[in-house]
Amino acid sequence: MTDGAVWATPITAMVPCFNEEACIEQAYREISAVMAAFADYEILFVDDGSRDRTLELIKKFAAGDSRVRYLAFARNFGLEAAFSAGFKYASHPWTVQLDADLQSPPGEIPKLVAKALDGYDIVFGIRVDRQDPWLRRWGSWGLSFVARRLLAVSLPERASVFRVARTSVARRIVLAGLRSPYFIATAPLIGARCAAVPTAHRPRAGGTAKWSLARLVGHATDLFVGFSVRPLAAIYVAATSCAALAAVLLCLHETGVIGAGPLTAAVLVINAATFAGLGVLARYLVPAVRARSALPAYLIRESNLPIEAADDLYAYEPSPAALHSGRTAA
Repeated sequence: MTDGAVWATPITAMVPCFNEEACIEQAYREISAVMAAFADYEILFVDDGSRDRTLELIKKFAAGDSRVRYLAFARNFGLEAAFSAGFKYASHPWTVQLDADLQSPPGEIPKLVAKALDGYDIVFGIRVDRQDPWLRRWGSWGLSFVARRLLAVSLPERASVFRVARTSVARRIVLAGLRSPYFIATAPLIGARCAAVPTAHRPRAGGTAKWSLARLVGHATDLFVGFSVRPLAAIYVAATSCAALAAVLLCLHETGVIGAGPLTAAVLVINAATFAGLGVLARYLVPAVRARSALPAYLIRESNLPIEAADDLYAYEPSPAALHSGRTAA
């Protein structure tokens, strides 16, 4: 693919942000420098309820640059909600997702776009020489191994959130009705043509990582229960085995082959397995409980672009005309 075709591609650079005051200005400068080579582009910041000056700085960028657009959430709804809103409100046919910490250099964007224009819907960046703490690196490897090898979840290997996507396809994924859309796992299920290319990786430009161990574990659990039924099959096998074992032990106890001690120990083990199985079953019910909630996946407090009423925190305020007449809007 020629450079000319890449630069002629209309594209949105979508940047989820949460408390990125330390690096958001550098992110804007670097992203702008790369995007300026594209014939038509926008930079869409999605502020995920930051409590520092992140939103204030984004507004400053927007005041001086008409290509900067932003969505500001009413509170912190999480990364999945942020990129879901970003893909929904991106206005160009292609959207590239970047982190504000600049660990994936904006200079790698043309490489992703060039691959996408070879006939792919989504192209993921594969981080070369990943500059993250060992816990994050090994955690990502372990999650991918369990998902792909043990649970048969279709995941593009080593794919990251640094990705370029056909906006219409990305919208199909994030609007699929999943409470917490796991983008990487959903893409193959809808038939999206995916590819991956090696991209550079570097330390954070500033600030601190937002992913705690508890959040990483929760994210992995959402993947496992959302895209595989193998844990349920394992519970069935374990329950059948425990029932058979209990019957055998009772017979051995009644015939005097084993005493009360071994039987008690075996009962404790079986009870532990039972509670573990109940825990897994309960985790499968969480999405159903969430789906019954009336709360949306995110609410937008302010923005400099039109948003749908369903996403607007203040959608039900009375109109100016109604206020003037002393009546509320219908």
